[in-house]
Amino acid sequence: MRKRCGTGLLFYFLGLLVLGATLCGGASAYAAGSERGRVVMVIIDYLTLEDLGRPVTGNLQRLMHQGGVALLNTTTGGSRVPANTYPTIGAGAHAVGTKAALAAYECSERPPQGGQLAAEFAQRTGYLPRPGNVVVLDIARIVKENAKLEYPVVPGALGGELKAAGLKVACLGNADWRDGLGRQVATIAMDESGVVEAGFVGRELLVQDAYFPGGWRTNYDLLWDKWLRLKTADFVVIDLGDTSRLHAAKEEVADPIFRQRWEEALARADAFLGKLAASLDFRRDLLLVVAPTPASEALENGDWVTPVVMVGRGVPQGTVLVSPSTKRPGVIMNTDIAPTVLEFFGLRVPECMSGRPATAVRAGDQLSFLDDLREKSLFVHNFRVPVIKIYLSYTIAVITGAVLFILAREKELPRRLRLAPLLLSVMVVPLAVLLMPGLGVFKPFPYIAGLSVLVATLTLIMVRFERKQPFAGFIFLSAATAGLILADAFTGARLLKASLLSYDLMGGARFYGIGNEYMGVLISAVIFGGACAFTIWGRRVFPGVLLLMGIATATLGAPGFGANFGGLLTAVVAFAISSLVFAGVRLTWRSALTVCGVGLLLPGLFAVCDLLRGEGAQSHVGRNLLLVLQDPGAALDIIKRKMAMNIKLFRYTIWSRVLAAGIGGLLILFYRPVGVMRVFRVRYPYLFSGFVGVVVTAVAAFAFNDSGTVAAAMATIFGIPPLLYILLREC
Repeated sequence: MRKRCGTGLLFYFLGLLVLGATLCGGASAYAAGSERGRVVMVIIDYLTLEDLGRPVTGNLQRLMHQGGVALLNTTTGGSRVPANTYPTIGAGAHAVGTKAALAAYECSERPPQGGQLAAEFAQRTGYLPRPGNVVVLDIARIVKENAKLEYPVVPGALGGELKAAGLKVACLGNADWRDGLGRQVATIAMDESGVVEAGFVGRELLVQDAYFPGGWRTNYDLLWDKWLRLKTADFVVIDLGDTSRLHAAKEEVADPIFRQRWEEALARADAFLGKLAASLDFRRDLLLVVAPTPASEALENGDWVTPVVMVGRGVPQGTVLVSPSTKRPGVIMNTDIAPTVLEFFGLRVPECMSGRPATAVRAGDQLSFLDDLREKSLFVHNFRVPVIKIYLSYTIAVITGAVLFILAREKELPRRLRLAPLLLSVMVVPLAVLLMPGLGVFKPFPYIAGLSVLVATLTLIMVRFERKQPFAGFIFLSAATAGLILADAFTGARLLKASLLSYDLMGGARFYGIGNEYMGVLISAVIFGGACAFTIWGRRVFPGVLLLMGIATATLGAPGFGANFGGLLTAVVAFAISSLVFAGVRLTWRSALTVCGVGLLLPGLFAVCDLLRGEGAQSHVGRNLLLVLQDPGAALDIIKRKMAMNIKLFRYTIWSRVLAAGIGGLLILFYRPVGVMRVFRVRYPYLFSGFVGVVVTAVAAFAFNDSGTVAAAMATIFGIPPLLYILLREC
């Protein structure tokens, strides 16, 4: 059998090489046209998706239908405020700006402390700006704040790349309100020195209006005149400003007055947009309308996305935008905007930018598509944490109760309490939660009702299987759970994208593939299901189990499917060791390290394949590999970041309590009652091997993933509850 195991493992790894090379293939990046035009970015901050459907935004609606639209994820290196959202767009990475980002000046203006602005800027930066430049006076502070982040950020990277290519960059407008500056528009257009080649951001762009909160609003006639003076620039960023001023005044203005002024501000902005669009040639130019920051009310409701419209060369009509960063039609990152601008001009995207160029796909009615996507994402974002907390608290209570009854060798009370079915119900929840999006239920009370029915139904099915044939229920659940995860990953991940145990579009940590929650469930379900199959049918199922392990491993690693590099590492280690244990090979440090060492060559293959897919199609794995190849020290930064996240999750979240309850209970049972685990190991050697594999999965998941606590806790769901179920039945 050991020889057969070695041969099987050889075919397992060879098969993965072939399958991995196949699955890693991908489409090339979008190629921009060769004819050079201009890019104009118009900022209407705090704009909402509902505003796109208002009668006063007719020009904006026409532009949307003429091009593409998407929800913009607004994650930054700090909070979602203009001082961070604008610099994030300019850096192409999640940046921070602090209040320093708000203070930009024309060279003709005087700094707050008096004196000459050019001299003051030169004293701070060593660079003497020229007449006509716009400068971010406190750029040094912005650079220092971003250097504190755990990943590389270059403030002004977009402007710097355009300047290096000989392109002219300009900015126009402000969001000044009362005595405060709001000139963060310069942080989108500036280069690394904090300089914008040309622009107008001064107070002269405002006009007095006795009915407008604060008394001053944008002078659109003067703004248009200034735009005409900047038309020769290749890239211009225009902040219309009035929506920002209104947002700042919201708490001191009566709601009916605010709504009236908001409509008026949108109407003026829309009229300017229509006039601006008429001056552009969309056969060669590109127009972006962006709302960098969500409104405070939206943030309180968990709605962290804003609309972005793109129209012009390379953008088909009536489309929604998508990027390799999200792989979700209708969603792009704020970090994708800078790479999109660079690609328009045929420029390379630098490694310091975490975003990727956006493209467009057909999606029927644009606003209906985005509204449906946002509503589902909002439900997941707001309902995910409460449901997970309830589930994990329930899991801890059931596991703790089962351990206590086993220690007391109590048989009758657990039967009365139906503790065994409760342990099964813990196991079926991941499958039930994955099935729920297929029912199309995205309201709290109907969701809870539907989920409860699904959990009860799946639990009863398991009980019936177990009564007919011990361990058949576990095989059913393992096969159904692993099969559905894999099938969904291969067919577009429609269920994974909307599952409460998957990822959160609003948060933006992950948008595609198999997340860490279901990664832990998938690997442990395959291992434990294989252990139950060995127990019933013997070793003749070994080839089938190996095949399923190979499919799961390749799916986790393939950029177009699982896209989970930490999951790939976890799967290789867990499946390799589990295979050895199932085959009866005595596990030593040498044998384990040898098999794992050979297996870990596979993640390298997947990473290289992803790297070769090209900039536009790479996942985060390929980008990280490129970063490490160019700067080996970046590998240490990635490891430190993942360790920091794991420590944070372990210290402050309920996931660590589930992990502690499961592993702690397992350790107790190895010693008390005396001999219970020894008897179990002799009676069910394959099941014992399966539990070893699940524990290895939990350890590897914790070690290889930045949210390893989550993956490890979910991995134990197919290890600890079934062990306790069997011990309760056997005791």
